[in-house]
Amino acid sequence: MHWPGPCQAAAALAVTGSLILAACGGGEGNQHHAAKRPSPSATAAAEPSSGPAAVAAITANWKTVFNGKVSIPKRLALVQDGSQVEAFVEAEAKTSFGAAATGSTATVGSVTITSPSRATVDYEVLLLGTPLLKKQVGTAVYLDGVWKVDITSFCGLAKLAASNTGPKLPAVCRS
Repeated sequence: MHWPGPCQAAAALAVTGSLILAACGGGEGNQHHAAKRPSPSATAAAEPSSGPAAVAAITANWKTVFNGKVSIPKRLALVQDGSQVEAFVEAEAKTSFGAAATGSTATVGSVTITSPSRATVDYEVLLLGTPLLKKQVGTAVYLDGVWKVDITSFCGLAKLAASNTGPKLPAVCRS
């Protein structure tokens, strides 16, 4: 991903914050323990790996990961190696960026399945309906019957957030 300016940095922080928002605030502080529950692939039929139904699954999952109103466990279950970034997400919950995250969403412009286990996703990240990260390209990976946001796509945001807020990057994002 390319982060050319301060607006994109603020957007990345808000998006990263959207992953931590549900870990903040009243009644939800223990939700991170719920991440240990079985992933959707363990309790539901596998998502399709090709065709229009796969594109629909990728689109829905991508939007879920970047939706500031969806619970953290549900979002981390849709991120490749989500359990490896859980501590980082919890640390981010203690920063000042969590408040902005409730209004984050994503729109998916297109999905191109490039192999039975990978797809390219063209998307935008919005905050309160205003596009902040335009013309972004990420990768979805098909793991255990579920289309997930590739860890590289997550780490691109995490690296920027960590450089501005201080939490230590997860090991999976250090390279």
